[in-house]
Amino acid sequence: MNGLGEFADAMALRWENARPRSRLFIGALLVVLIGMVGLTPKTLFGVQLSWPYIALIAAVGWGRSGMAFGPMAFLLLFGFAQDASQAPWGSHGLANLLTYGLSAMVSQMADTERSPLLSFVLPVVTLFFGITLVWLVASVSSGHLVRVTPMLTAYFATLVVHMLISPLFDLGVRRGVPAGAGV
Repeated sequence: MNGLGEFADAMALRWENARPRSRLFIGALLVVLIGMVGLTPKTLFGVQLSWPYIALIAAVGWGRSGMAFGPMAFLLLFGFAQDASQAPWGSHGLANLLTYGLSAMVSQMADTERSPLLSFVLPVVTLFFGITLVWLVASVSSGHLVRVTPMLTAYFATLVVHMLISPLFDLGVRRGVPAGAGV
């Protein structure tokens, strides 16, 4: 047990010292990995399981560090990969980018580092915004209102996964600290 704790501490220290580009790349690999697993059939005892929108989790996590071109490019690519299955081209990319922008805007406006309540509530709201965008685009493109229940189960699956892996999408960039100022 002690060896596992030491390993976890070593990994946490390594993550803390990682550069933002390394963190972005690791987060992108995680999105690709979870997205690829999502392409497989997901049933348990004949019940269809809901799969999280991992790109929205990345959008919320990366948005907390502010606006940057790298995360936007990855989110657009992930959106096109999601669209390849059945959605109109650009719909998931648009939802990813708008969720990213909302997360960046809200994180800039609110001091989430000092408020645990805001740190919990803001990702919940921004993820709901992203899922709602996906639902709206699906409804408009199909010509009728899409059932809400599958989208809500996907939202809750996304929320649970977000709670588990959100630190992996922290780019380690502190707002208000000038570049090069070692704090």
